[in-house]
Amino acid sequence: MIIMLVCTPFITLRNGKRLYAHEKGLEAFCFDVSEEKHKEYMERKGKNKQDINDTKTN
Repeated sequence: MIIMLVCTPFITLRNGKRLYAHEKGLEAFCFDVSEEKHKEYMERKGKNKQDINDTKTN
């Protein structure tokens, strides 16, 4: 199993508010993610983009 480091400049809290890394003195929030989980996420993300594009054309 390969573990990847995924970094993002913000995270979204449960209440919907975005917490930016620079507010905490960081450049980014980083998470360890397995290759399988990352692949699942990218597939979901691609489907969501496709759904959005389908609704725009209708």
